[in-house]
Amino acid sequence: MSRDVDSSLARRRRSGSWWLLPEALALALLGVGFYYSTAVAAPTLTEGQARADAAARIAVTIEQSTSDEHAAHGHEVNPDERMLCTAEVWRIDEPAAASGAATAYGYYLCATGTPGTPYMLSRMNAGPIVAQLTDPPQITVTALDEDFRSQVEAMMPAEFVEQSFKGFTDPGRADTLRKRFESQVSRAA
Repeated sequence: MSRDVDSSLARRRRSGSWWLLPEALALALLGVGFYYSTAVAAPTLTEGQARADAAARIAVTIEQSTSDEHAAHGHEVNPDERMLCTAEVWRIDEPAAASGAATAYGYYLCATGTPGTPYMLSRMNAGPIVAQLTDPPQITVTALDEDFRSQVEAMMPAEFVEQSFKGFTDPGRADTLRKRFESQVSRAA
């Protein structure tokens, strides 16, 4: 009798736990699906999106620079003034082994003035820019007290030297900055 009870219990245990295998398999598949949906299939930026993102980060970094940082390249920003900027990135090079940061090449334009200053009367500065895309970006611009052409030739790849003297490839950037300046600075009297 004892033997029948033992085999009956064993059958119940085997038949009662059959559902664990499909459940474990479903759980494993769910985990694999979650991994691929978050890690592997994460959206990647197109080249144009990466350049636009870098340009926005560069513009914000310049706007948030201290007076001393602006003075280092010959620009004066007084405490009661507001500076707004835009930038265009022409190319981003892959991270260098030494710095671990990608390098962006492009152009920037800033307008500075006290509240109520019309855009056309704001102090503007513009020029070629090189940025190490760290957090925040480390930006190099030309200084106003040295030979401009020599500086541009030293900092920019040869393919961008002439464009550095022409400005933006997208003329809409200056217009967007004008509209932003008018709404945030000119009308803020």
